[in-house]
Amino acid sequence: MGSGSRAASCLCCPFKCLACGLFSCLCSILVSLLVTAGVLALILYFVFRPQMIAATVDSASLAQFALGTPASPALLQYNLTLAMTVRNPNKRVGLYYDGVEALALFDGQRFGFAPLDPFFQGHQASTEVKPAFGGQQVLEGDVTQANLRTQLAGGAVEVEVKLNAKLRVKVWAFKVPGPRARISCPLSLPAPGAAAGAPAFKPTDCKVWF
Repeated sequence: MGSGSRAASCLCCPFKCLACGLFSCLCSILVSLLVTAGVLALILYFVFRPQMIAATVDSASLAQFALGTPASPALLQYNLTLAMTVRNPNKRVGLYYDGVEALALFDGQRFGFAPLDPFFQGHQASTEVKPAFGGQQVLEGDVTQANLRTQLAGGAVEVEVKLNAKLRVKVWAFKVPGPRARISCPLSLPAPGAAAGAPAFKPTDCKVWF
């Protein structure tokens, strides 16, 4: 009865049967493509074994970090320089860094911005970048300003330097768009004019995510 009913239905509405057949065929093709893509991705993973990039701030110095002028008590005047090493640990993947920018923050507020030149890293290569921040910026909030004065009096200032870049991945002769890399480096720096014997800057590992 079931076969007879289906045959009768197809005779009454052949377009419906054709649509069902096409839908079933498309579903089968889609499933096959997904399985193939999954297997291919797994093979590529085991062949290339991609690893997260790494970054370290090797040296940093605050030549100026003063808050307040007679005309503008909340004005931060700053001069921050640092040397950072970015490493590509991958053995078979090269990386292009485009749209590279560095930001400097205190207590979550950005006070400095520095665009950097794009660069390429070959397999297991390291690149040194040297962002420099100088100028003046209003520091908002009484609590943030008080926090800075307390840190300056204590001889050490906590700042955060971020490095952002759009990655392109090179595999053999192929170049494909990659994720946006975000690097965050929390730094403890000797305050300008800190007393002798104050803790010196120590190289600091950064956090990296995409």
